[in-house]
Amino acid sequence: MAKVIFRMGLDAGYFRVYYDLTSDGERRSLAGTVFGFAAAAGTVLFVAVALGAPVIAPLLLGRSDAGGERLLLLATADIYAGTFAFVPLNLLRIEGRARTFALFIGLRNLLNTLLKVVFVVQGRGVAGVLWSDVVATAALSIGLLPVLKRGARPAFVPSQLRAALAFGLPKAPHGFMIQMLNLLDRKLLALYRPLSTVGIYDKSYALGAGVKFALSAFEPAWQPFVYGQIGKPDAARTLARVVTYAFGSFVALGLVVAVLGRELLMLLTFKNPAFWAGAPVVPIVALAYLLHGVFLLTSIGIGIEKKTRYYPLVTAAAAGSNLGFNLLLIPRFGMLGAAWATVLSYAVMAGLGYALSQRVYPIPFERGRLARVALTALATYALPALAPAALLPGLAVKAVALAAFPILLLVSGFLRPDERAWLRQRLH
Repeated sequence: MAKVIFRMGLDAGYFRVYYDLTSDGERRSLAGTVFGFAAAAGTVLFVAVALGAPVIAPLLLGRSDAGGERLLLLATADIYAGTFAFVPLNLLRIEGRARTFALFIGLRNLLNTLLKVVFVVQGRGVAGVLWSDVVATAALSIGLLPVLKRGARPAFVPSQLRAALAFGLPKAPHGFMIQMLNLLDRKLLALYRPLSTVGIYDKSYALGAGVKFALSAFEPAWQPFVYGQIGKPDAARTLARVVTYAFGSFVALGLVVAVLGRELLMLLTFKNPAFWAGAPVVPIVALAYLLHGVFLLTSIGIGIEKKTRYYPLVTAAAAGSNLGFNLLLIPRFGMLGAAWATVLSYAVMAGLGYALSQRVYPIPFERGRLARVALTALATYALPALAPAALLPGLAVKAVALAAFPILLLVSGFLRPDERAWLRQRLH
């Protein structure tokens, strides 16, 4: 939640306004303006949290000692350090420097993991985990300074800042409600079921949400590609074609998670078979995050046309429906009710995002091909229902079913004539 407040949507605002500017000087001024304002605002917010720690820590952690305040400050310091990294990271995305971007993020995560092991082994506990976050994020921000120096210059242009905030601020409540949508089910499940059930659900949910790995890898490249199409005569058709390919990729990964969810859960929790009861949750949550991917793909017109005021409206409807569905389904169905409530609320978000986006920036999505992907995936998912209960024979049947997905997709007539010709040439 604090990350949403510290960023104030400036990361999204900077990204969108960048593509409205035409000269290198204006773009460097924008980077300097956004970076300077974010650093100043982040400093004020961090000091405010530090001064308010004696009040905030007991509310969040249920403890009023110095240790609780220290944990709060460490978590906030990590977010504060991250405010110095988002402008240079966005510059790398805009410039298409994917390898450099991945290198910085990979090194940050590697350092974070190593420090976590060292600090926890030393007995530093939760504080050690948070210290590793702070040090790794600070190292990332320092390492990105040459990127910032090359792509920004000291400047403060009020008109550019206003434009970035006008686009980005509506995404702050959007971010809040996304967090609520993702976490509310655990709170409500705890009201009706034992905490052990919440723990089983949480681990199964995390596995089903593995579809987010594809979304997280795709989104940094998707936004620069989308905004880079602005002004091109065939932009809408190009975006529609890429959406088809991306949707097919998301569905393929979702199928792997859904079909192999039980076995993956058994592998990851082999020391505690009690967690295996959550296996039916995995494919349902995978479907929910697949719908999140649909929202990401089909709501792009909102960002292109700068109608970001629609974002909080969409997520408010999704979060509100999530609350209602959870209260309706959890008392009767427990974990499965919570998982299906997540699916239904993401369906609301995807549907509203698509409708509003098409209203402001119509895109001729290839509905027939998208339907073929969805129906083929449904048929592929149904095949392993015949798999034997034994682990190895069951895995064999599921592997065959997954391998059949691209074949069934080809047979369904998914490929266009030009794509078939391209594929034949590459195979030859």
